[in-house]
Amino acid sequence: MANCPKCNRKLHIWNIKAECPDCGVNIANYDWENRLEQDAIEAEIAFAKLRDTFKKFRYSFVGTKLRIARIPISVLPLFSFLLPLGTLSVAIPFFEDKFSLNAITIVMNILNFDIGGIIKGPSSGVIGDGALMFLLALLLVVLSALSLLVSLVFLMLNFKKFNSIGLGMTNLIASIMMFASAYCFNSLSDMLASSTLADAVSCAPSWGVFVSGALFLVSSITNFCVSRQKVVLPEEDKEEEKTEEKETVNA
Repeated sequence: MANCPKCNRKLHIWNIKAECPDCGVNIANYDWENRLEQDAIEAEIAFAKLRDTFKKFRYSFVGTKLRIARIPISVLPLFSFLLPLGTLSVAIPFFEDKFSLNAITIVMNILNFDIGGIIKGPSSGVIGDGALMFLLALLLVVLSALSLLVSLVFLMLNFKKFNSIGLGMTNLIASIMMFASAYCFNSLSDMLASSTLADAVSCAPSWGVFVSGALFLVSSITNFCVSRQKVVLPEEDKEEEKTEEKETVNA
């Protein structure tokens, strides 16, 4: 239901005529100039808000030289997962090979593994500690990779907060996790070296995991510097804002 714009009579679904049953005014054309003006004002306000959002979005990404530099710096850690993160050597009767582990080979090997057996590994009395270190090393690498997606979503949803430290903290945590993964993998290497499997299986962290941790750290420092920058919108944008505010108040 709606009301007549002149007499405020309630109109029902069966009032299909263009005129009000009480006052007889043409509902569609009543005070059309004023309503058209109000619609124009509302459209202008909505457009101003949209333009303000786009302006802040643009400034958040390319508003300063440091913000522009942040884009490639933030993307570089993604490619670091293609670098060798670790090595695994196996030498048993009738089989000998050496694997270089990166994001692709880790995912492919996990898909071929018995996931249930991997999860139960840490509870084993024989290989429990080694399996735990292996799982932690893999889990930390996966979480670091997922942090890039979290950072992207955070930036897209939080771009209006120019001084937010969320991205810097996310990258810092990812950097710590990559170095922690290297530590777990190195601990696994020491365990294997002191076990009866020393001649059969050996592993070691590779240079890629340290490069990845360093890139996350650089990205974190960059984002912290961006959050500390003074926010100064272009002068012409400020003048436009003042003009829009005056027009809105006058309207």
